[in-house]
Amino acid sequence: MSVEALATLAVHYWKLCAALERELILADPARREAGAAQLRFARRKLDNVLEGEGLRLATFDGEAWTAEIPASPVNADDMAGDAAATVADTIEPTIIGAQGVIHSGKILLRQD
Repeated sequence: MSVEALATLAVHYWKLCAALERELILADPARREAGAAQLRFARRKLDNVLEGEGLRLATFDGEAWTAEIPASPVNADDMAGDAAATVADTIEPTIIGAQGVIHSGKILLRQD
């Protein structure tokens, strides 16, 4: 499998984990605990697979937005001029390898 294909698969796997995390909020307490454990396991496996291939997954939630962040804001047009902004949420993670960015992420900004 190519590095690009692995990066694409990792992004979709991460998005599936994020969807499960949102669904667990609605689950009954016993199911929530079991689901949270499975989610931690799945995320750890994803990190291990990526690490084995020299890749890492990056999210930027809570960080001040700068042009150096290797992710594209989906709501950049909604931001007012040069006002400061913070990464409110990650829509797709960034995948980074030894040579740099393999997959540029997508983020949602919040004006400060």
